[in-house]
Amino acid sequence: MGLLGGAGGVVLTSGGLVSLLDACSSASSTTTTTSGTQKLTMAVFQEPDTLDPSASGLITVGTISRCVFDTLAWKLPGRSGLLPGLASSYEVSPDATTYTFKLRQDVKFHDGTAFDANAVKVTFDHIIDPATKSKSAAAALGPYKETQVVDSHTAKVVFSQPNAAFLNEVAGFSIISPAALQKYGADFAHNPVGTGPFKFKEYVVGQHVVVERNPDYNWGPPALRTGPPLLSQITFRILADPGTRFNALQTGEIQFAPNLNPQDIAKVKADSHYRVYQVSSTGMPWNIMVNAQKPPTDDLTVRQALQYATDQSSIIKTLYFGLHQAADSVFTPITPGYDRATQAIYSHDPAKAGQLLDQAGWTKGSGGMRQKNGQPLNLKFINISGFGFDGISQLMQSQFKDVGIAVDIADQSFPAVGDAYNRGDHHLADFFYYDVDPFFLRAIFGSDQIAHGFNWEHYSNPTLDALVDRANGTVEAAQRTALYKQAGKTVMEAAVIIPIYNSDGLFVSSSSVKGVRFTVNAFPLFHNASS
Repeated sequence: MGLLGGAGGVVLTSGGLVSLLDACSSASSTTTTTSGTQKLTMAVFQEPDTLDPSASGLITVGTISRCVFDTLAWKLPGRSGLLPGLASSYEVSPDATTYTFKLRQDVKFHDGTAFDANAVKVTFDHIIDPATKSKSAAAALGPYKETQVVDSHTAKVVFSQPNAAFLNEVAGFSIISPAALQKYGADFAHNPVGTGPFKFKEYVVGQHVVVERNPDYNWGPPALRTGPPLLSQITFRILADPGTRFNALQTGEIQFAPNLNPQDIAKVKADSHYRVYQVSSTGMPWNIMVNAQKPPTDDLTVRQALQYATDQSSIIKTLYFGLHQAADSVFTPITPGYDRATQAIYSHDPAKAGQLLDQAGWTKGSGGMRQKNGQPLNLKFINISGFGFDGISQLMQSQFKDVGIAVDIADQSFPAVGDAYNRGDHHLADFFYYDVDPFFLRAIFGSDQIAHGFNWEHYSNPTLDALVDRANGTVEAAQRTALYKQAGKTVMEAAVIIPIYNSDGLFVSSSSVKGVRFTVNAFPLFHNASS
C-alpha cells in the first residue's frame, strides 16, 4: 500500500516504512533567501465563509489555504504517489487503521512556534470538533478515532475502522498552529496561522485577502520549491462577476483569474499577452443536485425524467464553446471508480422524459405544461449566483419547459445559499466538488451529511453509506475501485444528480506570470510563481 513520491526512495509492501524522499525536478528547488518585491493579484469568485481550512469547503478558501498552510504530504499531477511535506516518512498498518508519520524537525509556524506531533493531533481533533462545523474536511477524514503523540516528532493517526482513502486525502489537510488556535479561538477563522510559503496579512470582507512571503520557508517539496517563494505578496481580490474579472485582467488590475466567461477565454487563447490553463481534476463533475425529499422530485420517476430532459451537449456548445466534455457519472474520468459502462445511464431523450412524466401522473395541460390533481409541475431552482451556473440554469429552464416542466430560478450568493440548500428549500441546486479520492461520496451523499454538510440532494441511502464505508475499508486497490464503481452506479440509478460537464480548472493569466503549478484537483500553487 506504500506510495512513493518520486525517484530516489524505496516502496515497501503494506505495513512497511515508506520514505517520502523526492528526486529533484525541473522546477526550482532553491533554498536561497528571496528578497524581491514581485507581487501578484489573483481574482477569486467567492467570498470566503471562513479562513479556517478545517471548517470551509469553498474553492476560494482552498486556494488561499494552499498558500498559508502545508500538508503532511503532497500529491501532484504527473508524480506517482505522495511527495514529502511536513512528514518525511510514513508507516501504514496492514488493515489501514493506523498511519504513523515521522515529522520534520526544522519547521516553524508563522507565529514562531515549532511544528510537532501535537500540531497534527490538534489539527485532526479540531476538524472533528462539532464546534468547528466542518463542511468537507470532517467527511474526508472518515472514521477518525484519535491522534497519538508517540514522541515530539512522531504522530500516529488512528481510525476506528479501515480508512484506505487517508493516503490520498492526507494531501488535503492543512496543518494549523495549536498556539494560534488557542489564542484566537473561534476568531481563528479570521487569523489563520500555518507553516506555508505565505503568511496571512489581512482580510477585508467583500474586497480581498492578502498573504505575504514567509521568508523562513525552507521545507517545500523540490517539485515545487524548497525555499521562500519568489512573490513577496499575493492579493486575492473578490470579484464575483466573471465579466468584471476579465476586465480587471485586461486592465492589469489582476494577473491571474479563474472561471472567466468562455467567450472571453476564446478571445485570448491565441493572444500572446495571455496564457490559458486548462487543468483536469479528480472529483465530481459540474452538476445539478436534485432534492430527493421535496415533492415532486422525491419521486424517482420524476428525477429520471429530468435526466432525459437535459441536453448537456447543447449546454456545452452554447455556453462553453466546446471547452468542456459532457459528464455522465458522479465521478470525473480520471477519478478511481469512474465506469462509463455502468454509469452513463441517461442520454438526451425528451420523448422518454415525457413518457416517464406521464407514468408518474404528470400530464400535459394548458400550454403543454404538466399538472397532477390540479397542481402544476413547478420546480424551484436555487442557483448560486456568479458561481458559473447562471447560464446553465437558464438553459435547463428552457429544456425542462420543452417537456412541460416549469422552473422558477432564484439566485442566491454564498454563504447564505448553503443554509437554503441545507434546509431543502430547493428542488434543484448547482454544485461541483474537487477531491483526490472517491471517498468524497461520503461528504456528498452520506445520510449524516443532510441538513449541515454537502448532501444537498437530501438523499439518504443506508445501502450506499455501507458500500462507501466498505470501499474505504478495502486496502487492495482493484477491489476498492470496483466497489466505487458500484457506488457510482447506485448514485446514477437514483438520479439525484444531473452531470453537466467534467470538472477542470480553467484559469487565464497575463503572459508575465510564470511558474504556477497545480494539484491533482486543480488548485493553483504559487511556491515557484513569478510575475
